[in-house]
Amino acid sequence: MAANAADTLARIVLGTGTPGAAFAAFVARELLKPTFSWWDVWQSEHAAAFMVAGIAEQDLLDVVRVLVADAIASGRSFGDFAAALRPQLVKKGWWGDVAITDPLTGEQRITRFDDARLRLILDTNLRVSYAAGEWQAAQRAKKRRPYLLYRTMRDERVRISHAAWDGVALPVDDPWWHTHYPPNGWRCRCRAISVSERDLERYRSDGFKIVTEAPPVEMVRYLDRRTGQEAEVPAGIDPGWAYNVGEARMAELGKLARRADLPKKKDGEP
Repeated sequence: MAANAADTLARIVLGTGTPGAAFAAFVARELLKPTFSWWDVWQSEHAAAFMVAGIAEQDLLDVVRVLVADAIASGRSFGDFAAALRPQLVKKGWWGDVAITDPLTGEQRITRFDDARLRLILDTNLRVSYAAGEWQAAQRAKKRRPYLLYRTMRDERVRISHAAWDGVALPVDDPWWHTHYPPNGWRCRCRAISVSERDLERYRSDGFKIVTEAPPVEMVRYLDRRTGQEAEVPAGIDPGWAYNVGEARMAELGKLARRADLPKKKDGEP
């Protein structure tokens, strides 16, 4: 493990391997967001901020971010990722059951860091980063491949609600993708594939059912655990996941570009 997290990220970016779109999407999340709860960073805010629920120590959060970035860039296995991160967490006293205090309410709760938690951290960041990269590629290719096709893994682990969307083919810029572009929840393995009209005809000829109208969206109410207020989310999507990770990523890039174009202040200017 490098002594300086920023140096490690620079090494990954500038090394012999060319970072893929997924890695580029991940490293753009430069803001480290110490949090008490996953609910503290809401939906599209994840495009700008990296957080791990419960970790309020900035230096430890930086360690996790560097190792996730390394796993995405190098394709390291979960075993390698866990072997590198576990001793860092143990050293900081963040392994097993850890008591954390909510800075807003003073409430104390126990959060658990174990291999299952590490697997969830890596899995979530991998899926979101790859989805953001694929959205950007779909935008570049939409003249040749103007549709996105919703695909599930088509096995017994697929949520019933997500299985109902398998085969939905809509234009890349259809509003349905604002909220239903996968992943659509924790451990969701669904993908949206960039396709042409010819591709869709091939799927149909192979007996694959293609739906070219957006499914109806039913809103369901849920309780926001942080605010205590009720809100709504589309049925079938976990609270906090009803946004398009690719759009959020591109919006964040736009903000960074606009900041870069701003004239620099002269010395002494407010």
